[in-house]
Amino acid sequence: MTLELISRGAATPGRPQLLFLHGGFHDARCWDHHFLPWFAEQGWAAHAMSTRGHGQSPGDLARDQPGMDDFVDDVNEVIAQLGGDVVLIGHSLGGVLAQMVRVRSTSVVGAVLLASSPMRPSMSVAWRMLRQHPVALYKAQVKGDFEGGLPAFISFFYGNNLDPELKAKYITELSGESPRAMHEIFKRPAPDTPDLETRPVLVVAGSDDWSIPMRDQEWLAKTFEAPLKVVTGAHNLMLDPAWEESAETINAWLDGRFGAG
Repeated sequence: MTLELISRGAATPGRPQLLFLHGGFHDARCWDHHFLPWFAEQGWAAHAMSTRGHGQSPGDLARDQPGMDDFVDDVNEVIAQLGGDVVLIGHSLGGVLAQMVRVRSTSVVGAVLLASSPMRPSMSVAWRMLRQHPVALYKAQVKGDFEGGLPAFISFFYGNNLDPELKAKYITELSGESPRAMHEIFKRPAPDTPDLETRPVLVVAGSDDWSIPMRDQEWLAKTFEAPLKVVTGAHNLMLDPAWEESAETINAWLDGRFGAG
């Protein structure tokens, strides 16, 4: 399978490459607006992939119903293609994917969990989405129509301070999502945490991300014995007006753990 891969920057000897993993409803393009060129300027080889059925990668989400293990296979395929050590930077569902791949691939020398999906859905978040978008949430959760339910998820992707024209552009890049994968992220066991000293983890949370209670981010940081950095922004931190704060926070951690370029 030939998966979409957007690459910026060149590999630097002694430095791992960065592989960015998108969340649900997104694809590799969400990283290329800001993060990929910015990290390339800092001297990193920065790559973003689209898992099957997303972006330009082959597959039909509604027909094929891929699960999280299928997405893990996709990431491992790209890691093999890149060769050498990688640090995974996973957003939302991609954060869960980064946790899973880290366990299965020794090529993963570190991981950044960016607004990573929690273990279990929050009732307060569900009620808020239900009040704002009852029909869309019904379509997603009851009918399994995740494309029809997209408006309910859009409500927490972007902050109110995002330029309306940019928001409209970003929304055109969204797609549906695999119901199977969405259900699996909330039915998974607690993550395995091998080699925390040699393969460290960073947890980054958005101060305005109402979709994930801060206690869930604190639990994630405790589980991985990882620092928790709270930065300005809504759920889609890589597209937030304050995106550079998130990027600088991640870059400082990368430089500290893997050496400045």
